[in-house]
Amino acid sequence: MESNALRARRNEDAALVAVGLVGWLTVAQVAAWVWPGSGKHSATNRATEVLARLSAGRLLMRRKSGTGVWGYLLTNTGAARANGVYQEDAFRAGYDLSLLDAYRQAAVVAYLLAQAADVDVKLGPAGVRGGVRCGLVDPALVEADALAWDSELCAWRAAVLARTLHPEVLAKARRVRAAAGHFQLLGPSHLVQQFGRAMH
Repeated sequence: MESNALRARRNEDAALVAVGLVGWLTVAQVAAWVWPGSGKHSATNRATEVLARLSAGRLLMRRKSGTGVWGYLLTNTGAARANGVYQEDAFRAGYDLSLLDAYRQAAVVAYLLAQAADVDVKLGPAGVRGGVRCGLVDPALVEADALAWDSELCAWRAAVLARTLHPEVLAKARRVRAAAGHFQLLGPSHLVQQFGRAMH
């Protein structure tokens, strides 16, 4: 039987890795990522407790995004521990919250959480860059907003957030689509439809 100390360490490690894979997460997102089979209330209580412990131990820092959403980010110590758990040098401390605003971050995390339970690897923007840095992800996919490994296809399922019809964003989406085994646009349905038409 697993000891309480071992269980606590495993939960902390899972939370650190989850934060590192996306860049930053809220309490509710950590709850859904680390304890998907638990009830929402129970998972949120666990996440709150674990994140408080990690913050007190200076493994995570809590910051407010430009839109007022509180998120947890890795510190240098937290990144080192997450890298040890992941057995790769994939994670870095901190994250510029302006690079992944709350709207974009919420869409990316919702997509990753919706992936099947048998998906072993789910990466948000920080995880994609870390995967490329470690040689785990093809550099051609570095611009993806999210990646999920499809073991049946033996390929990455890539997602890009349709947030503007700017030509540079369209070009980025075309590059990701060409490099991925499966491609999906994220965002409001009307914008996804417009963006999809503009990509052709």
